[in-house]
Amino acid sequence: MLSYLMIVSTLCISYLAFGCLALAMFSNFRDIFKQAPTPLQSRSLYWSGWLTLALSYYLSVSEHGMAYGTIFFTGVLSVAGLLVILTLSYRTKFLAIFMVSALVASQGYLIAT
Repeated sequence: MLSYLMIVSTLCISYLAFGCLALAMFSNFRDIFKQAPTPLQSRSLYWSGWLTLALSYYLSVSEHGMAYGTIFFTGVLSVAGLLVILTLSYRTKFLAIFMVSALVASQGYLIAT
């Protein structure tokens, strides 16, 4: 059975990962922070985004098994990607704030397990 804390935590971790991948792009970073990212910042955001996605996948699979965890992960990725796209489309400056909020919200499940 799915726990709501696990769903919210996986969604928040995926949102954080997609946010990092979006900030790794020059135009999104410039729109939010009003300066160009350095190559080190861009690479760091890129790899932290992918590692956070891997963490999200690991949590899904470890909680629900390989078959259902992968399906659950795919659904959560769809929702998190849509939320990042909507944030970038309508409230670009709030992406960094929402990412910090997602990081804080996801800690509940990580601490509980």
